[in-house]
Amino acid sequence: MENTVFDIRINNLKKRIAAHEDIYDILIFKEEDIFYLSGFFGKYSNSVLLLTENKNYLFVNFIYIEDAKNSVKTKDIEIILYDQDKNELMREILKSNNVDKILIQSDCISYSNYIKMEKEFKKAKIKSISIENPVEILRAVKDESEQELIRNACKLTDRSFELVCDIRYKDFLKYSELELSIEIEKFLISFGGKGRSFDYVVANNSNSSKPHYSSENLKITKGLLLMDYGVVFGNYCSDITRTIFIGKKLHAELKKIYEIVKEAQQISVDYCKEGIMASELDSIARKFIISKGYGANFGHSLGHGVGIEIHEPPWINSKNDEILKKGMVVTIEPGIYVEGLGGVRIEDMVIVGEKGCENLYSSTREIIRIN
Repeated sequence: MENTVFDIRINNLKKRIAAHEDIYDILIFKEEDIFYLSGFFGKYSNSVLLLTENKNYLFVNFIYIEDAKNSVKTKDIEIILYDQDKNELMREILKSNNVDKILIQSDCISYSNYIKMEKEFKKAKIKSISIENPVEILRAVKDESEQELIRNACKLTDRSFELVCDIRYKDFLKYSELELSIEIEKFLISFGGKGRSFDYVVANNSNSSKPHYSSENLKITKGLLLMDYGVVFGNYCSDITRTIFIGKKLHAELKKIYEIVKEAQQISVDYCKEGIMASELDSIARKFIISKGYGANFGHSLGHGVGIEIHEPPWINSKNDEILKKGMVVTIEPGIYVEGLGGVRIEDMVIVGEKGCENLYSSTREIIRIN
């Protein structure tokens, strides 16, 4: 087997931790990080990836052993079956590899588990060193294979929005918020998606003023409808928000708010490129909305990274001075929310480039009326 993208990622991680900690050996517990480094995604599997200077190991239990054998994409990972206590097994393997110091990804295990592991390793005089988010900075910049998977996820999402907009007015009013949420997911699965990437927000009228509203079994009525949803494709996520109007009449203030949000979103997309600070990009949208008198109604960050997880670095907010890099994938999603009236949010995903960004959605941002 030739070197794969997973071999490259493992080597990059080892180089990174060695540069900072002078250690090549690390235990990875986060499922998304294990997938990123090996190709195996064992959701809730309690698997562990051990990387040492000379050899790498994936510990899985019986339920996931076949999946691991079929999905690990590098020859340099030995798959090890464990039954009950894997700490003792890991200690013996570390000892056989002459490891005397080991980094432990501590943000993904409980304190009690960390203490148990540390105690076990001390028996072999192996020093445990806590490290948080060791893979995060590597995952933030997507390689070409990741970008293509994300593009495909977004294409499916685009197609589903087209189908939503094709629903006739009288049929729209037959759905509840929850039923429309399920219908959207059915569209996405029929196109080849693996399922929803998060709990969908389908919010009608005054419910839309709550940015992370939990959809209810309430019939959709005339007025405003905010839809925030996405799909998983190849273990990568999409995320989109569109706000549409149902019925012939447009509420004057909501129409005004819509145009402000649309312009703020477009300005932000235009400024998104390699070299800009995340906080600066957030500020561009925020200052525009403030200038229109709705600053107090835009209370969340402008966006976030998307990849294997629906929310991951970089964080596009007012406090993050991280410089955006080519290959990062982020959302740009300004919103204005007026309690008791409703809210408007428009969200796209973009790939950061050297001189601009690639918008991954073609779905219109113009006002859509279903009547």
